[in-house]
Amino acid sequence: MAGGRLDVPRFGASLTVSRTGAFGWVLVVLAVVLAATAAYLVLRPAPSSLEPWSADGADPQTYAADLVVETNAARADEGLPALTVSECATTEATERADDLSGGADLEHAGLTPVIEKCPPASTAAENLARAAATPHDVVAAWLDSPGHRANLLDPDLYQVGVGCMLDGDEMLCSQVFLGP
Repeated sequence: MAGGRLDVPRFGASLTVSRTGAFGWVLVVLAVVLAATAAYLVLRPAPSSLEPWSADGADPQTYAADLVVETNAARADEGLPALTVSECATTEATERADDLSGGADLEHAGLTPVIEKCPPASTAAENLARAAATPHDVVAAWLDSPGHRANLLDPDLYQVGVGCMLDGDEMLCSQVFLGP
């Protein structure tokens, strides 16, 4: 204290420098955090949209019914009417699935016998699947395939039958559509 005056050191300039320095460090830390987050997002494994499914305790009839529900939900999303379940198409689909069991390649057989056995249908189409996946995921995969999608969303088809069976640790299904 000189001459009755209190000399208070001024911190304005050094405080400003400190704030600037602190602000710079905040920017550096923020940049490191953002870089680490970006690296994580780029390098992490892609998330799977598939829901877990197991053949243990799986019921083929329930699975088939769920495929019909998921198919009709996809049709509703497109403004199409729901398919009705045909007992004849279900029988034919079940026989077709049985023919493909045991690891045989999924190959479509001719549909003329289905049309002959399921009057008054004059049109038939088929989707096949062998997967360890939920019915929702199977229908999603069909919707991603142009040919399967065309069958699912064909406005001229009005009936469906689904036959499923366990084939090892996968569900094997045939989905048969009927139309006029």
